[in-house]
Amino acid sequence: MLTNAVSTTTGPVVGVEQGTVRAFKGVPFAIAQRFAKATPLRAWTEPRRCTDYGAYAPQPGHLDHADETACLSLNIWTPSGMDRPLPVMVFIHGGAFVTGGGADYDGGFLAEHGPAVIVTINYRLGPLGFLQLHRHGLDEANNLAIMDALAALDWVHANIANFGGDPDAITLSGQSAGASMVIALATLPQARGKFIRALALSAPGRAIMSVDHADEVARRVLDELELARDPAAIGSVPLPKLFAVVERVGRMIADETASGTVFGPVLDGTVIAREPRDVFADGSLRDIPLWLGSCRDEMVMFLKSTPPAAMIRTTERQVRAAFGDAGWGRLLSYYRATARSDEDPYEALLSDAFWHRPTADLARLHAAAGGAVWLSRFDHRSALEPFLSQGPTHGADNACLWAHLPDFIDRPILKRKGGPMTPADIDVAARFQTSLLRFVTSGAPDIAEAWPRFELPKEPLAIFGQPFHIVPLNEGVRSRLWAELLAQSGAPQTPAARAKVG
Repeated sequence: MLTNAVSTTTGPVVGVEQGTVRAFKGVPFAIAQRFAKATPLRAWTEPRRCTDYGAYAPQPGHLDHADETACLSLNIWTPSGMDRPLPVMVFIHGGAFVTGGGADYDGGFLAEHGPAVIVTINYRLGPLGFLQLHRHGLDEANNLAIMDALAALDWVHANIANFGGDPDAITLSGQSAGASMVIALATLPQARGKFIRALALSAPGRAIMSVDHADEVARRVLDELELARDPAAIGSVPLPKLFAVVERVGRMIADETASGTVFGPVLDGTVIAREPRDVFADGSLRDIPLWLGSCRDEMVMFLKSTPPAAMIRTTERQVRAAFGDAGWGRLLSYYRATARSDEDPYEALLSDAFWHRPTADLARLHAAAGGAVWLSRFDHRSALEPFLSQGPTHGADNACLWAHLPDFIDRPILKRKGGPMTPADIDVAARFQTSLLRFVTSGAPDIAEAWPRFELPKEPLAIFGQPFHIVPLNEGVRSRLWAELLAQSGAPQTPAARAKVG
């Protein structure tokens, strides 16, 4: 059954009733011209039917279902019959900055059980969202995906009250690449006052690209397209050709990037003027409660990819550069000596270097600046592939977060099927969802006695497993060896410095 029309700043929309929740899907928030900033839509007067997900952002495997001008849409799930404004969660999807979309995340279950208003968004991906061409004559083509996300946040802030949401109680959240975007967005002056909390799950440790590296990627793409003398002509290159060239360039230079990925938010000096971690460190965001999470075996998925992801080689090379071959050897020996029976020591070392340690250092920066921060790790192996065979690798927490208990949901864009959950899956997912909804509602994921804030010197780490429990982050020989190697390397012993070493 269709909902009543809801007014927005561009025109009325109608959604569909899903039990006790109203869903509005494919709501356009801007229009995108290639390599230009998103612009407002032309207003309409007749109610617009928003009952199906909008067009995917162009991406590998979905170019035939994509629409590059009309891909900027969002999806809203809101409980029916509420008599008060509800807290809002805006979610930015992951996908290595090249895949994914809001259609992979049905927020109906979270909205009903919050109660809360859940919003998922699309943004431009791959070259259309992250290829930096402003040094090549296309003045607006820098950090376009970040600008898309800002436009979505602006739209939500201006319109969500009409959907039952509280525009002054918005939590900005994301996973993987989306978490990187959350961290970058949170530090931008343009976003101030438009969100009050932030959640970042599995944010890569080195997601901000230098402007010089981004410029080099753009130069190589233009060279491959034979457009070095006419960069503006890239605007008319057919999408299949553009994406094929970008994939070829990516294979050639992925090892040259700090993160092992070609794209990401760029420290361009205009849209993103400062390194985000420096903004957290100086206390500018101390009033923003922050939840940072990761999965225990983040790197397994990337080790098992064919070929193994470039971030594997990049991370090992950077640790060797920081501590020397002898230091790398000592680390690996310690990880082998302390490995669990089901643990790959090499994977565990890389997961710590690329994911866990940078995440912990961001928590230290925020805590040291006076901010409230909570740190978590997801240790549960769910009965859903690839996690059943690979363990709690990258995305394991995200699968439980969006589950419609007692089932995992389908992911149509990633082409992953859902399925029934085991009692253990349900137990862990329910705890994870409850913590998230409590964070969205109150700014703290649990009562202090059950999950204390991350503060020195104890540095509590919440483990989502069976049972849920808290452990000190800085215990164990692995942590002590990292500290020893950092001291020997001569790196300044500050959280910011440690974050750069990883």
